[in-house]
Amino acid sequence: MKHNNKHHMLMAIIIMLCSCIVTNAQNTSGTILYTQKINIHMNLPIEWEGMKDKIPEFRESNHKLTFGDSKVMYEAVKNEKKEAERAKKGGKRGMRGMRGRKSQEKRFVDLSTNSVVATRDLMGKKFLVTGKPEKYKWKMTGKNKQVGSYLCQEATWQDSTTQIVAWFTPMIPVQAGPGDYTGLPGVILHMNINDGEREITATDVQLGEVGSSILVAPTEGKEVSQEEWSKIRKEKMKEMEKEYGGKGKGGRMFYFRG
Repeated sequence: MKHNNKHHMLMAIIIMLCSCIVTNAQNTSGTILYTQKINIHMNLPIEWEGMKDKIPEFRESNHKLTFGDSKVMYEAVKNEKKEAERAKKGGKRGMRGMRGRKSQEKRFVDLSTNSVVATRDLMGKKFLVTGKPEKYKWKMTGKNKQVGSYLCQEATWQDSTTQIVAWFTPMIPVQAGPGDYTGLPGVILHMNINDGEREITATDVQLGEVGSSILVAPTEGKEVSQEEWSKIRKEKMKEMEKEYGGKGKGGRMFYFRG
Protein backbone atom coordinates (compact mmCIF):
# COMPACT_ATOMS: atom_id res chain seq x y z
CA MET A 1 0.00 0.00 0.00
CA LYS A 2 2.84 2.40 0.95
CA HIS A 3 4.60 1.49 -2.30
CA ASN A 4 1.49 2.50 -4.31
CA ASN A 5 1.22 5.82 -2.46
CA LYS A 6 4.87 6.64 -3.23
CA HIS A 7 4.31 5.68 -6.85
CA HIS A 8 1.26 7.93 -7.13
CA MET A 9 3.11 10.82 -5.48
CA LEU A 10 6.05 10.41 -7.87
CA MET A 11 3.71 10.37 -10.87
CA ALA A 12 1.98 13.54 -9.60
CA ILE A 13 5.33 15.34 -9.30
CA ILE A 14 6.35 14.26 -12.81
CA ILE A 15 3.03 15.43 -14.25
CA MET A 16 3.37 18.78 -12.45
CA LEU A 17 6.91 19.30 -13.75
CA CYS A 18 5.89 18.39 -17.28
CA SER A 19 2.97 20.79 -17.01
CA CYS A 20 5.32 23.62 -15.96
CA ILE A 21 7.66 22.85 -18.87
CA VAL A 22 4.77 22.87 -21.35
CA THR A 23 3.40 26.11 -19.87
CA ASN A 24 6.77 27.85 -20.16
CA ALA A 25 7.14 26.59 -23.71
CA GLN A 26 3.79 28.20 -24.55
CA ASN A 27 4.81 31.48 -22.87
CA THR A 28 7.48 32.46 -25.39
CA SER A 29 5.31 34.73 -27.55
CA GLY A 30 2.87 37.52 -26.91
CA THR A 31 2.60 41.23 -26.11
CA ILE A 32 3.14 43.25 -22.94
CA LEU A 33 2.02 46.84 -22.37
CA TYR A 34 4.09 49.06 -20.08
CA THR A 35 3.58 52.43 -18.44
CA GLN A 36 6.72 54.49 -18.01
CA LYS A 37 6.75 57.25 -15.38
CA ILE A 38 9.57 59.81 -15.23
CA ASN A 39 9.90 62.02 -12.15
CA ILE A 40 10.49 65.45 -13.70
CA HIS A 41 11.10 67.19 -10.36
CA MET A 42 14.04 64.91 -9.58
CA ASN A 43 15.85 66.13 -12.71
CA LEU A 44 15.04 69.84 -12.64
CA PRO A 45 18.00 72.20 -13.18
CA ILE A 46 18.83 74.21 -10.07
CA GLU A 47 17.63 77.43 -11.70
CA TRP A 48 14.18 75.88 -12.22
CA GLU A 49 13.64 74.81 -8.61
CA GLY A 50 11.31 77.73 -7.92
CA MET A 51 8.99 76.63 -10.74
CA LYS A 52 8.11 73.21 -9.33
CA ASP A 53 4.54 74.21 -8.53
CA LYS A 54 3.99 75.07 -12.22
CA ILE A 55 5.56 71.89 -13.59
CA PRO A 56 3.90 68.43 -13.47
CA GLU A 57 5.83 66.10 -11.18
CA PHE A 58 5.62 63.12 -13.54
CA ARG A 59 5.63 62.51 -17.27
CA GLU A 60 4.01 59.26 -18.38
CA SER A 61 4.24 57.33 -21.62
CA ASN A 62 3.07 53.93 -22.84
CA HIS A 63 5.08 51.26 -24.61
CA LYS A 64 4.52 47.82 -26.09
CA LEU A 65 6.81 44.80 -26.09
CA THR A 66 6.04 42.17 -28.73
CA PHE A 67 7.95 38.88 -28.74
CA GLY A 68 7.95 35.52 -30.51
CA ASP A 69 10.15 33.21 -32.57
CA SER A 70 13.31 34.56 -30.84
CA LYS A 71 12.50 38.12 -31.97
CA VAL A 72 11.55 41.13 -29.85
CA MET A 73 10.10 44.56 -30.73
CA TYR A 74 9.79 47.44 -28.25
CA GLU A 75 7.97 50.62 -29.29
CA ALA A 76 5.98 53.58 -27.99
CA VAL A 77 2.18 53.49 -28.24
CA LYS A 78 -0.43 56.22 -27.89
CA ASN A 79 -2.40 56.75 -24.71
CA GLU A 80 -5.88 57.10 -26.18
CA LYS A 81 -7.34 58.50 -22.94
CA LYS A 82 -4.77 61.28 -22.67
CA GLU A 83 -5.05 62.07 -26.38
CA ALA A 84 -8.81 62.52 -25.93
CA GLU A 85 -8.29 64.77 -22.89
CA ARG A 86 -5.77 66.87 -24.82
CA ALA A 87 -8.21 67.20 -27.72
CA LYS A 88 -10.91 68.51 -25.35
CA LYS A 89 -8.49 71.18 -24.15
CA GLY A 90 -7.87 72.28 -27.72
CA GLY A 91 -4.66 70.35 -28.15
CA LYS A 92 -2.73 72.67 -25.82
CA ARG A 93 0.31 71.36 -24.03
CA GLY A 94 2.40 72.55 -21.14
CA MET A 95 5.67 74.43 -21.06
CA ARG A 96 7.60 73.96 -24.26
CA GLY A 97 10.78 72.92 -22.52
CA MET A 98 8.98 70.19 -20.62
CA ARG A 99 6.97 68.50 -23.30
CA GLY A 100 8.37 65.55 -25.15
CA ARG A 101 7.89 64.79 -28.82
CA LYS A 102 5.78 61.77 -29.59
CA SER A 103 8.35 59.08 -30.07
CA GLN A 104 8.01 56.81 -33.07
CA GLU A 105 11.22 54.98 -32.21
CA LYS A 106 11.39 51.21 -32.33
CA ARG A 107 13.92 48.70 -31.06
CA PHE A 108 14.12 45.29 -32.73
CA VAL A 109 16.21 42.45 -31.33
CA ASP A 110 16.92 39.10 -32.96
CA LEU A 111 17.88 36.84 -30.06
CA SER A 112 19.06 34.07 -32.40
CA THR A 113 21.71 36.30 -33.99
CA ASN A 114 22.28 38.58 -30.97
CA SER A 115 21.67 41.69 -33.07
CA VAL A 116 19.79 44.96 -32.59
CA VAL A 117 18.24 47.44 -35.04
CA ALA A 118 16.82 50.62 -33.53
CA THR A 119 15.24 53.68 -35.14
CA ARG A 120 16.26 57.07 -33.77
CA ASP A 121 14.93 60.54 -34.59
CA LEU A 122 17.24 63.49 -33.97
CA MET A 123 16.49 67.07 -35.06
CA GLY A 124 14.09 65.80 -37.73
CA LYS A 125 16.56 63.28 -39.15
CA LYS A 126 15.94 59.54 -38.98
CA PHE A 127 18.70 57.07 -38.17
CA LEU A 128 18.86 53.28 -38.16
CA VAL A 129 21.24 52.21 -35.40
CA THR A 130 22.64 48.69 -35.62
CA GLY A 131 24.72 46.70 -33.17
CA LYS A 132 24.59 44.19 -30.33
CA PRO A 133 22.34 44.18 -27.26
CA GLU A 134 23.67 46.02 -24.22
CA LYS A 135 25.25 43.64 -21.70
CA TYR A 136 24.33 44.09 -18.06
CA LYS A 137 26.05 42.19 -15.26
CA TRP A 138 22.90 41.55 -13.26
CA LYS A 139 23.11 40.46 -9.63
CA MET A 140 20.37 38.21 -8.26
CA THR A 141 19.20 39.20 -4.77
CA GLY A 142 17.04 36.19 -4.00
CA LYS A 143 14.01 38.42 -3.35
CA ASN A 144 10.60 37.65 -4.86
CA LYS A 145 7.39 39.60 -5.38
CA GLN A 146 4.19 39.42 -7.36
CA VAL A 147 3.76 41.70 -10.38
CA GLY A 148 0.23 41.26 -11.69
CA SER A 149 -0.35 37.52 -12.11
CA TYR A 150 3.34 36.66 -12.25
CA LEU A 151 5.83 35.75 -9.54
CA CYS A 152 8.99 37.75 -10.16
CA GLN A 153 12.59 37.65 -8.97
CA GLU A 154 14.73 40.69 -8.25
CA ALA A 155 17.97 41.54 -10.06
CA THR A 156 20.10 44.67 -9.70
CA TRP A 157 22.74 46.49 -11.72
CA GLN A 158 24.64 49.71 -11.19
CA ASP A 159 27.52 51.84 -12.41
CA SER A 160 28.82 55.25 -11.35
CA THR A 161 25.65 57.12 -12.38
CA THR A 162 22.81 54.61 -12.64
CA GLN A 163 21.23 52.13 -10.25
CA ILE A 164 18.63 49.69 -11.58
CA VAL A 165 16.29 47.32 -9.79
CA ALA A 166 14.54 44.91 -12.17
CA TRP A 167 11.83 42.34 -11.47
CA PHE A 168 11.67 39.53 -14.02
CA THR A 169 9.52 36.42 -14.28
CA PRO A 170 10.87 32.97 -15.28
CA MET A 171 7.22 32.14 -16.03
CA ILE A 172 7.81 33.92 -19.36
CA PRO A 173 11.27 32.57 -20.30
CA VAL A 174 12.26 35.22 -22.85
CA GLN A 175 15.31 37.47 -22.39
CA ALA A 176 13.47 40.71 -23.01
CA GLY A 177 12.28 43.84 -21.27
CA PRO A 178 11.71 47.58 -21.68
CA GLY A 179 14.15 49.27 -24.07
CA ASP A 180 17.63 47.79 -23.98
CA TYR A 181 17.19 46.23 -20.54
CA THR A 182 17.55 42.51 -21.25
CA GLY A 183 19.75 39.55 -20.40
CA LEU A 184 17.74 37.98 -17.58
CA PRO A 185 16.19 34.47 -17.69
CA GLY A 186 12.70 35.87 -18.04
CA VAL A 187 10.80 38.96 -19.18
CA ILE A 188 11.23 42.08 -17.04
CA LEU A 189 7.85 43.27 -15.75
CA HIS A 190 8.91 46.10 -13.46
CA MET A 191 11.92 48.43 -13.22
CA ASN A 192 12.97 51.18 -10.84
CA ILE A 193 15.85 53.37 -12.02
CA ASN A 194 17.74 55.64 -9.65
CA ASP A 195 15.32 55.23 -6.75
CA GLY A 196 12.18 56.49 -8.51
CA GLU A 197 13.71 58.78 -11.11
CA ARG A 198 12.17 56.48 -13.69
CA GLU A 199 9.79 53.54 -13.26
CA ILE A 200 8.48 51.14 -15.88
CA THR A 201 5.68 48.72 -15.02
CA ALA A 202 3.83 46.09 -17.05
CA THR A 203 0.10 46.85 -17.05
CA ASP A 204 -1.16 44.10 -19.37
CA VAL A 205 0.27 40.74 -20.48
CA GLN A 206 -1.26 38.85 -23.39
CA LEU A 207 0.40 35.54 -24.28
CA GLY A 208 -0.19 33.82 -27.59
CA GLU A 209 1.06 33.56 -31.14
CA VAL A 210 2.27 36.73 -32.83
CA GLY A 211 2.09 37.27 -36.58
CA SER A 212 5.48 37.02 -38.29
CA SER A 213 4.78 40.24 -40.20
CA ILE A 214 4.82 42.20 -36.91
CA LEU A 215 8.27 41.14 -35.80
CA VAL A 216 10.31 42.57 -38.66
CA ALA A 217 13.36 44.81 -38.31
CA PRO A 218 12.73 48.48 -39.24
CA THR A 219 14.42 49.79 -42.38
CA GLU A 220 13.69 53.52 -42.45
CA GLY A 221 16.59 55.90 -41.75
CA LYS A 222 20.30 56.33 -42.34
CA GLU A 223 22.15 53.24 -41.13
CA VAL A 224 24.87 53.91 -38.55
CA SER A 225 26.67 51.86 -35.91
CA GLN A 226 26.07 52.38 -32.20
CA GLU A 227 29.44 54.15 -31.92
CA GLU A 228 28.60 56.48 -34.82
CA TRP A 229 25.18 57.24 -33.33
CA SER A 230 26.69 58.13 -29.93
CA LYS A 231 29.07 60.55 -31.64
CA ILE A 232 26.29 62.15 -33.74
CA ARG A 233 24.04 62.55 -30.72
CA LYS A 234 26.80 64.09 -28.61
CA GLU A 235 27.63 66.61 -31.33
CA LYS A 236 23.96 67.59 -31.73
CA MET A 237 23.59 68.08 -27.99
CA LYS A 238 26.59 70.43 -28.01
CA GLU A 239 25.05 72.38 -30.89
CA MET A 240 21.79 72.75 -28.94
CA GLU A 241 23.64 73.90 -25.83
CA LYS A 242 25.36 76.64 -27.84
CA GLU A 243 22.15 77.65 -29.60
CA TYR A 244 19.84 77.72 -26.57
CA GLY A 245 22.31 78.04 -23.71
CA GLY A 246 20.33 75.40 -21.86
CA LYS A 247 22.26 73.90 -18.98
CA GLY A 248 21.03 71.49 -16.37
CA LYS A 249 22.54 69.83 -13.36
CA GLY A 250 26.23 69.22 -13.66
CA GLY A 251 26.50 71.59 -16.61
CA ARG A 252 24.48 69.34 -18.87
CA MET A 253 21.65 70.37 -21.10
CA PHE A 254 18.26 69.54 -19.59
CA TYR A 255 16.36 66.96 -21.64
CA PHE A 256 14.62 63.63 -21.19
CA ARG A 257 15.65 60.27 -22.51
CA GLY A 258 12.49 58.26 -23.23
